[in-house]
Amino acid sequence: MPAPPPSTIAGHGPAIELIPQGEMSLRRSMETTTAKGFLSNATDFSSGVSFEDPQDEDLRATKSTRGNAAGMRRLGKDQQLVRNFRQLSIISFVAIAKAAWEIGLFVVTPGLVDGSRSGLVYNTIWNLIGFGPVYLSMAEMASMAPIAGAQFSEFAPESCQRFLSYLTGLTSTMAWQSANAMGIFLVGSLIQTMILVNDENYAFPSWQGTFLAFAAMGIAYMGNVYGSRVLQRWQNAVCAIHILGYFGYIIPIWINAPRATHQQVWADWQNEGGWGSLGLAVLVGQLSGISQQTGIDTAAHMSEEVKDAASSIPRTMIAVYLINMALILPAIITIVYHIPDLDAALNGTMTYPALYVLRQSMSVGWVTVMLIFITFVNMASNIVYLDAATRDLFAFQGTREGLPFSKCLSTIHPTRQIPVNACILSCASALLLVLIYIGSMGVDALPPAQVPKHVDVCVQMAPEGQSLPPSRQG
Repeated sequence: MPAPPPSTIAGHGPAIELIPQGEMSLRRSMETTTAKGFLSNATDFSSGVSFEDPQDEDLRATKSTRGNAAGMRRLGKDQQLVRNFRQLSIISFVAIAKAAWEIGLFVVTPGLVDGSRSGLVYNTIWNLIGFGPVYLSMAEMASMAPIAGAQFSEFAPESCQRFLSYLTGLTSTMAWQSANAMGIFLVGSLIQTMILVNDENYAFPSWQGTFLAFAAMGIAYMGNVYGSRVLQRWQNAVCAIHILGYFGYIIPIWINAPRATHQQVWADWQNEGGWGSLGLAVLVGQLSGISQQTGIDTAAHMSEEVKDAASSIPRTMIAVYLINMALILPAIITIVYHIPDLDAALNGTMTYPALYVLRQSMSVGWVTVMLIFITFVNMASNIVYLDAATRDLFAFQGTREGLPFSKCLSTIHPTRQIPVNACILSCASALLLVLIYIGSMGVDALPPAQVPKHVDVCVQMAPEGQSLPPSRQG
């Protein structure tokens, strides 16, 4: 039998190759280089982060997670906006946009006129309860489709999806644009009220309020466009001020202001608006309760700018709903318990019953300080509300091309990475509404905008064979 070649040794299995020492050193060098190249594309295994791939550059640019990217692909969307917000900052964002007591206390007049103190208290309570299922439904939708505009593009049955989604989107966009005008109108009115508190001869001319509202809109625009990169950084601080100021408002009132009786608060119903019946008057008066609850869906319109939006947005909506409940109900009870003379509160010189009550508990100087604080929070609210209104318009244009110049309005600015054109249109529409003084009714247009969304979800949950997108929270 011939001997094996010098480079191999025969064994019971396949022959084993004997490699010369020089060649072995070369192979080891090549293997080390390959391993280093492989590991250079990997992250720390102990952190649990997976290897780099071509998507990672996009994920870093938009601050997205792989879960965010997977959700966007599932819904057929591209990630265009940057996810700057985390769980706490988006909760603060929505709480500031809502400005529960800073705005809620200035929309109580319809409830006091049509229903009196009791009507205002009870319509606040039943709207707090009634909006619970609304926001639970919206939170579920946000979990299933965590993108801006999903509420009017993803949930209608296929047979009528185009029509229903367009109708819902158009209604939602109109409501958000008009409510955007309400915020700047309120700021202008509060500044004029500050002047009136210190000068009883001030005539409160409407043209000055209009120009002050224009200035408020200019501040909101600059905060959105030129301050877009730092928007998320001041949310928590302003939210803390928002909550601390709440106690600065109600505590002096309970200590110093004169009080109404329990019977006046809980069992005194009046029809001062002249409606055909007390029941009809109370229904009209519940506009105050509705206005206090709308706006929490701000979170849904920011879905594409929140990290892990499928879980963060539903939690945010429920958290702000509960915070809103904890703030607004005690505030309303505080107000009605300290209006012993309803006519004086409604027809006095303070323009708002909430300020009438405040004036009964503190001096002109402290009322002015409190008004400065409330105006400041409302201006911050205008900035973040404009942000959400812009995203609603951007989503409506991007998904349904609902208005003319859709391509222009759905364009993202290349350096600021926000829809600047949509922001400009939102500002312009708010200014036009302020000119005709109807912005104060805009917030009440929001509830009808929600109805088709919830009906679509209920309809699709009922029949067998129809399914909705999977929910992170469901």
